[in-house]
Amino acid sequence: MLLIILSIIGAVTTYWLNVELDLGTVLSAGITGLLSSFIPFINRRSDTLRELPAAIYCGAFAGMTAPFLANGYTFISFAGLFTGIILIISKSTLHGFGGKLGTVAFGGVSLMSLILFLFF
Repeated sequence: MLLIILSIIGAVTTYWLNVELDLGTVLSAGITGLLSSFIPFINRRSDTLRELPAAIYCGAFAGMTAPFLANGYTFISFAGLFTGIILIISKSTLHGFGGKLGTVAFGGVSLMSLILFLFF
């Protein structure tokens, strides 16, 4: 559950930095990822704290969605939610493969876009 919440936080933070502060998607995701990388230093022995930056950074990839597609924080929040769920599901299946976080975020954003297309 914590990974899902942090994925949402990563997505919303990146989207906010991009839209409100006009920093651009890459810089916004970079800032989010950089800040999340310091979390394990709170307690270096904690295995849980080592997993948190990946969830936030995965959400940051979802937050890189273009504003004309996302059109608001509700879309980004649900995309972050779906991204977190997919991240938990794929935790053991895609271990060691490059591009996992971006692929998972793409799945979350795509799922949210599909839901909007089908129901609204």
